[in-house]
Amino acid sequence: MTDLALSTILKVVDILSDCKIHTGTHIATTLGISRTAVWKVIQRLKNYNIDVYSHHKGYQIQFPLVLLDKKRIEDLVNDSRIKVEIIESLPSTNDYLRNKTPFENLHFCLAEHQSKGRGRLGRSWSSPFGHNIYCSFSYSFNKDISELSGLSLIVGILVVRALESLFPTLKPLLKWPNDIYLNDKKMGGILIDIISEAHGNSKAVIGMGMNVNMKDVDLNEVDQPWTSLEDILNAKTDRNIVVVQIIRSILQGLDVFLEAGMEPILSAWSWYDLLEGKQISINTSGEITTGTSRGITKQGYLLLELSSGEVKAFSCGDTSLLKN
Repeated sequence: MTDLALSTILKVVDILSDCKIHTGTHIATTLGISRTAVWKVIQRLKNYNIDVYSHHKGYQIQFPLVLLDKKRIEDLVNDSRIKVEIIESLPSTNDYLRNKTPFENLHFCLAEHQSKGRGRLGRSWSSPFGHNIYCSFSYSFNKDISELSGLSLIVGILVVRALESLFPTLKPLLKWPNDIYLNDKKMGGILIDIISEAHGNSKAVIGMGMNVNMKDVDLNEVDQPWTSLEDILNAKTDRNIVVVQIIRSILQGLDVFLEAGMEPILSAWSWYDLLEGKQISINTSGEITTGTSRGITKQGYLLLELSSGEVKAFSCGDTSLLKN
């Protein structure tokens, strides 16, 4: 979709977000576009399952819908190093940046909708239009791939710190290696694709998905308990503000990581660790191991105490809490 198309959608939604009835003529006159263009925007929103009611008096939406605003995000972040791109719909923001050439450092791509959003291990990530945050960014590291073992943990810590700074009452936790939890339910996740280069350098596409305004959305295809900021805060949140704070936190944190390595950031992991001291299982390539989680190593590996008393370190795997 062109920037103009997305700009038009943004402006139409901005008018409708007071949840009052607006005629097609009023919207068209206000924005200086044709009534046909207004109708096309309405149809596109309906195709994304946004409840737009077509009255004989005009159009109305039931819930406020605030779309992402590139200029607003860039102005608030106020960092010349970044590039922000907002796209109406993509199969996957990670795939988009991974396949983009040339590779651009600190290119933040956000989508209002993903048709093939993905999580770890090839899982799908439900991505309804205009409700959540689907964001990926590219980053060049002057580090060997072996030095990036804890990168998903670092990004998770930086993201939950951003949430805490905005919403002090939140108590976000992290489930090794890449899930964000609120009230024992998943509300977000991190997905990282690393590309090793010659001369010991690495490039990464770092993606995050976060449920924000989800009370009016049914996710019948999701097979695990989930929550959103709206569920916890009992109010809708301006996603632009959340994106800005996340970008700020990531920029500051990765600067520390480049200068001092993982330890200064990973030392905070125990504060957010959902699993430590609990009975868990870890699935590594189909092999299931159970035990008690004992935190992480300095490299970000999971420590698991087996029934024998032996403690094993895992560099990757899919973890689950065991029911009592």
